[in-house]
Amino acid sequence: MKKLFSEIQGRPVFSRDTAGPVARIFDLVIDPANGTFVALSVHPSAAKIVGARDILSWYPHIVIRDMDSITEPDEVIKVHEVLSDSSYGPFFKNTVVTESGEKLGRVFDYLINLDAGVVLNLMVAKTFLGLINFSERIIPVSDIIRVEPDQIIIKDDMRIPEGVREPEMMGA
Repeated sequence: MKKLFSEIQGRPVFSRDTAGPVARIFDLVIDPANGTFVALSVHPSAAKIVGARDILSWYPHIVIRDMDSITEPDEVIKVHEVLSDSSYGPFFKNTVVTESGEKLGRVFDYLINLDAGVVLNLMVAKTFLGLINFSERIIPVSDIIRVEPDQIIIKDDMRIPEGVREPEMMGA
């Protein structure tokens, strides 16, 4: 099943041993090295997480094993490794630039394959006054070169192979 982050963020999390919601999703913890989903952040600043292996269902509700699944990030080795890596940066709201330095905007959403646990595409846009998106782009994760705390660096949009000239303007 494929979902946009915007469709997941803020949704309630249920435990199979309780009747009501036990948490809400704030963010997804994504391993920047390979784009895999490692945990749900159910507390601001990832102070509490639910490891990916503790999620039983995404539909119709997000259901986790039990209340013990909500834990500190350093109790899950992979999550602790990702969050303590100095190059870790969240995907959501991060700035995206090309390897030549062109700023493309910020990530306003991303598509994740929940079954495979991987990010598929980033939705990037420039904003006007932080309110109006323009120049929107969909960037496949395969175009990401690296993720840094303050930016995501992707391959340049158009590369002209050596020996090939750019088309000349008519009449020039």
